[in-house]
Amino acid sequence: MANIFAILTALALLSAAFLASKNKEAYAKEIESRQREEKRLANSRDRLDKLTKEFNETEKNRKSTEEATVVLRETEASQIKKNRGVEQEIASKREETESNASRITEIEDKLKEAGDIEELVGEMRRTAGELEELTADIASNEAQLSDLTSEKTRTEGVIAAYRTKDGNYANKRSFFTASSIAAIYPAYGFITLPIGNGGGVVSGSSLEVVRDGAVVAKLRVSSVESNRAAAEIVPDSMAEDTVLMVGDRVVPAAEAADAAKAAK
Repeated sequence: MANIFAILTALALLSAAFLASKNKEAYAKEIESRQREEKRLANSRDRLDKLTKEFNETEKNRKSTEEATVVLRETEASQIKKNRGVEQEIASKREETESNASRITEIEDKLKEAGDIEELVGEMRRTAGELEELTADIASNEAQLSDLTSEKTRTEGVIAAYRTKDGNYANKRSFFTASSIAAIYPAYGFITLPIGNGGGVVSGSSLEVVRDGAVVAKLRVSSVESNRAAAEIVPDSMAEDTVLMVGDRVVPAAEAADAAKAAK
C-alpha cells in the first residue's frame, strides 16, 4: 500500500513539474509577444508623430504659398499701373519732340525767305540761339525717351517673371533646374532634397529621378522649407531591382525628358 502511495505521489509530482514547465514556456512566449507588440506600438507612435509634424509643416507651407501668391499678384498690378504711366510719359515726350522739330523747320523756312543779310544779323543771331536751345531740348528729350523705353522694357520683364512664378505656384510646378537626393528614408517611403522654396521647389509638384539618361523613379513633394524639401516616392514608379541612392539627379517632371536627352 505504501508503494502504491509513493508511485501515485511520484506521478503527481511529475505531472506538476510537466505542467509547470509548459506554463513557464507559455509565460515566456507571452512576455516575448507583449514586448514585440510594445515595440511595434512605440514605432507606430513615432511614425504618427513624424507624419503629424510633416502635415503641420505642409499646411504651414501651403498658407505661406497662398500669401506669397497674393503678394505677387499685387506687385504685378502695381507694375502694370507703373508701366502705363511710363507709356503716357513716352507719348508726351514724343509730342514735345515733334513740336520742337516743327519749330526748327519753321525757323529754317524764315531764313530762306530773308532778304538783306546785314539787316537781319540781329534776327539771325536770335534765331541761332533758338536753334541751339531747341537742339539741346531735342537731345534731352531723346535721352529721356531712351531712359523711359529702357524702364518700360525692364518693367515688362519684371511682370513676365512674376507671372511665370505665379503660374508655377498655381499649377504646382517646381521651377528649379536640377538637384540631387540628400537623404533617403525607405522605411517611410520618402527622400529629402538640399533645396526648398527659395530654390524653386513647389509643394505638391511632381519630380523625377534621372539616372544614366533614364527616369528611374517618380516623386511628389510633400513638404517644403526655405532651404530643404521632402518628397514621397510614388508607389509602383520604381522597378523592383532599382535602389535609390544619395546623389541621384532630381529634376521637375516637366523637364525629365529634356534631362534624359541631354544625358545621351
